[in-house]
Amino acid sequence: MALPTYDKSKRRKSFEILPKGAYVVKIISAKQEKWPSGDAYIKVAFDIAEGEHKGFYTRQYEAQKANSEDAKWPFDAVYNLNIPGDGSQDYVYTNWNTFFADLEDSNNGFVFDGNLLNLKGKLIGGKFRNEQSEYNGNIYDHTRLAWTCVAEDVRTGNAGKMPNDKLVGDGKKNTASNVTGDEDFMKISDDAAEELPF
Repeated sequence: MALPTYDKSKRRKSFEILPKGAYVVKIISAKQEKWPSGDAYIKVAFDIAEGEHKGFYTRQYEAQKANSEDAKWPFDAVYNLNIPGDGSQDYVYTNWNTFFADLEDSNNGFVFDGNLLNLKGKLIGGKFRNEQSEYNGNIYDHTRLAWTCVAEDVRTGNAGKMPNDKLVGDGKKNTASNVTGDEDFMKISDDAAEELPF
């Protein structure tokens, strides 16, 4: 029996891991969505904008596209910012105020006018933690954006306290982490923005 031919271009790619820590990220897109509960949030897509991991999520996305025409922007590169409303908990207001203060302080002269389209291309600092999710009995590791900060503080090494990891089965850490942040980020080249999943 003859052995099948092979295609070097289809070889398995090495899986790059983003270490937890602080990064400057660039917003690719932002759109208002609703949770199943009816509460509104802003879905912000981003990518790492500076440093040795620049373009991290774009590389993941391109690798997915090479293997599937149904590729979607990486889940870990989306930040969900809850929009405060009647009865919102204090941390929702804190996250809201912090995000826009950090955004304005990261982009000289920028003032958010309520138009989400104006967030595209803006920089912001992000504090990433290790997270785990469980699906069908399997545990998956992620590096996710938990809190925002000012981009310049990341550059100067003054980003401050990092968020606790959020691990499956670690109720104490889960509780502490859930109260403080609810974010995800992403980045793509400008000409690929139309291919984003939203």
